Amino acid sequence: MLLLNCKHVGILTCLFIMTTGSQATGAEHRLSNDEPLRQLATLVNQITVLNPEIQAAQAALDAARANLTGADLPLNNPEFEIEAERTDINTLTLGLSQTIDWHDKQAALTQSAQAKLAVNKLNIDAMKQTKASEILSAVSEISINKEICLQSTKRSEQLSRFVQLAEQRFAAGDIAQSELELARLSLAEAMIEDTENRLALIRARNDFLSLSGHSLESNINYFNRYPGQLPNQLDDSSFAQRHPQVKLALQSAQVAQINIHTIDQQRKPDPNIGLSAGREGDETLLALSLSIPLQIRNDFRSSVDAAQALAIQAEQNAQQSLRNVMAAIKSARERYGLISDAWSQWTSLGRTSLEQHSVLLETQWQAGEMSTSDYLLQIKQAIDTRIAGLKLKGELWNAWTTWLTASGTLNSWLIITAEER
Repeated sequence: MLLLNCKHVGILTCLFIMTTGSQATGAEHRLSNDEPLRQLATLVNQITVLNPEIQAAQAALDAARANLTGADLPLNNPEFEIEAERTDINTLTLGLSQTIDWHDKQAALTQSAQAKLAVNKLNIDAMKQTKASEILSAVSEISINKEICLQSTKRSEQLSRFVQLAEQRFAAGDIAQSELELARLSLAEAMIEDTENRLALIRARNDFLSLSGHSLESNINYFNRYPGQLPNQLDDSSFAQRHPQVKLALQSAQVAQINIHTIDQQRKPDPNIGLSAGREGDETLLALSLSIPLQIRNDFRSSVDAAQALAIQAEQNAQQSLRNVMAAIKSARERYGLISDAWSQWTSLGRTSLEQHSVLLETQWQAGEMSTSDYLLQIKQAIDTRIAGLKLKGELWNAWTTWLTASGTLNSWLIITAEER
């Protein structure tokens, strides 16, 4: 949690004040679908469509369509037979036989193929949302870490200049050796933190590269915007019912139910009717045959029992999926509300320019009105608070993405945002 990671009392106090207010409302927090946000949504949609896992799921969907086309065709083909025998009496027989789909297995197979096709479509929707959420998070991490690195670099540069001034004042006898060493230690700490922040940016860029296949070249600056207000909590149940993961689980349960009937139909024997005609010497031959498999040794009932057990499993998985989504929606709503309140307080406080504050502190230190330790402490608190604010901004957008994902509305939000001008 961001508030618990602060090291100094000054930062804790500042962030505590930021988190004690109520969530701001009104036009200032309305989300405008401006160009940066539209570019972001367009980018995420493009990367999602081209994602290899989505492409693989699309291929599975094409296979399901082909299976449905095959299921609509007749189940059994006719069989043609010719038999010739040359002895003292020449014999020639032509026969045609056909297995009859007595139990309408074709209809059962078609119904099963249609249900499986629906599963593949819903699976793509669910995968698109998952990938889109991952991409948004990766873009968020890159954007926030770039801003943090900028502030971190400024801190190192400022402390580097401060060390030079401290060395000059030490040479003039204005400050003690301990104060100079304290300034140098502060610079070393700042440089270490700067390196850690740069490593975090490298990791964020690597995550985006893994998801998209290329680097994020454009600088999409959308974080200064407030994501938006959440819908009424009474709609959470509807969101859960329409969630892609829940719909996928319910459809999978339906496929399992249909599969019981399909397997039961497949195990039933079908009759085979044949007709043959020919000549044996000077005589004409004509024969009619009927054959029916006798399921005496194995009636294949165990396959139906297995299908019924799998249907129960799928139904329970669907129930658990609904519970998981409801819990995720509740958690996402609470998280977004908490972070939104903190961000509202942060923006309402008004952020004093870091540069102006730093110049003022440096002037007081050079005038001897402030000790070196107090100067370093306040500089660190000021910059750490600014960085904490940047992290809070990133947490706000991550919380918004989490809400869209939990409520199952991320895909539609991306499409609407990308299309609006």
